[in-house]
Amino acid sequence: MCSQKILSVLSLVTLGFVLFAAQADGANAFPGKVSEFHSFPRYDFEQGGRGCIVVTPRVVAEGKPWIWRARFFGHQPQTDIALLNQGYHVAYTNVGGLFGSPEAVGIWDRFYDYLTTKHGFHTRPALEGMSRGGLIIFNWAKANPGKVSCIYGDAPVCDFKSWPGGKGNGKGGGGAWQACLNAYGFTEAEALTAKVNPVDGLGRLAAARVPVLNVVGDADVVVPVSENTAVLQERYTKLNGPIEVIHKPGIGHHPHSLKDPKLIVDFVLANRRDLTIVLAGDSTVTDAAGWGLAFAGRFRENIETINFAKGGASSKNFRDAGYWDRCLTQQPDYIFIQFGHNDCPGKGPERETDPATTYSQNLERYIADARAVGAKPVLVSPMTRRRFKDGKVHSILTPYAEAVRVVAAKTRTPLIDLHRSSVALFNDLGDAGSADLCPEGDRTHFNEKGAAKMSDLLISEFPSAVADLVPYLKP
Repeated sequence: MCSQKILSVLSLVTLGFVLFAAQADGANAFPGKVSEFHSFPRYDFEQGGRGCIVVTPRVVAEGKPWIWRARFFGHQPQTDIALLNQGYHVAYTNVGGLFGSPEAVGIWDRFYDYLTTKHGFHTRPALEGMSRGGLIIFNWAKANPGKVSCIYGDAPVCDFKSWPGGKGNGKGGGGAWQACLNAYGFTEAEALTAKVNPVDGLGRLAAARVPVLNVVGDADVVVPVSENTAVLQERYTKLNGPIEVIHKPGIGHHPHSLKDPKLIVDFVLANRRDLTIVLAGDSTVTDAAGWGLAFAGRFRENIETINFAKGGASSKNFRDAGYWDRCLTQQPDYIFIQFGHNDCPGKGPERETDPATTYSQNLERYIADARAVGAKPVLVSPMTRRRFKDGKVHSILTPYAEAVRVVAAKTRTPLIDLHRSSVALFNDLGDAGSADLCPEGDRTHFNEKGAAKMSDLLISEFPSAVADLVPYLKP
């Protein structure tokens, strides 16, 4: 009995020390009630009139990563506890009764801003939603694809027609269906045709390559897999979105999660995204014929590089074809921009630009657009083609490279002068010596060796051009 009393006192002292330590290092900057969640400091408070919870780890992981719980806080907490032990914060804000509606998305927007700006939380949380929580995690992620590292859905509602609507094989939610209609301001007829569910409009989420893991019970009659996760999986897969589903044979809607959460925790940890880099350019930037794939391989884990470069693209038609809009919707940290090869004379009016006027204007517009969405633009001058005259490179891209330098200086945009460095490289190697960097008979594009060499040139200018990216490179 005496030993038990001593242990109880020690437990209280330990909890008090944890809470004191959290306060001492500034973690307890949250208002409201202080308690504990499975021995971790828990803070309950209101933000924007909505109940919120933040649980802090004992040792905060670098970058302050967090998992954002939707609905049913504390239910089947094994994943949250495991991530707390990995240095993650756990956060929750109450959007009960809103069924993932635009109002709910707006509340989440404000809570996200509060945590990331005032408390320095990581800008790309993992999202966790059980049952009806699926409506908000997917709808918020679709509206903010660049602000999500990954999504973990557990028996998630992916279509409100299934639950609470009960318009398929499921039981439905009774009075919750009318509450759902009220939250969206729909009549039933409008709700049945509206494209506002997680299964709808997945294009931007897939383009951002946000990984999804759903855990489902195959015998679920409340949120049937066939009407929810199966539809989401089919549509997301067709869009080349990364999705994995863990099936629990013979299990219904409950119990949620996995008894051993290792697979879920490993998924969250593996898909932490510290930075997103987007590449915009022509075929010399693509993965297949340019430096894109080799460049992406130079970064360590948790750095996502999304390549939107297209063969035949110029600074003009890349925007006209809608590729630039796709770049912006990723809400990236950096956008590397390289055009010029297809801006040259002879490429046709839909592509050609003048270095001193339209080409420069296009670059300036790209820079302004990137900054408007919070991205940092980086200009890359177009590398030279392997064309020689009297033993030296003769580049028709020189006027475009000079225009890039002028725009970079004018707009104070980081510049990687790949034209200058590639001219120097090819002059050093000569015509014959540089031939093994390109496919046979090709003087513009690169093979694997050439792509690696172009990446060497790009990376060599990081310390002076984009020093902030240096720590993210592989050793």
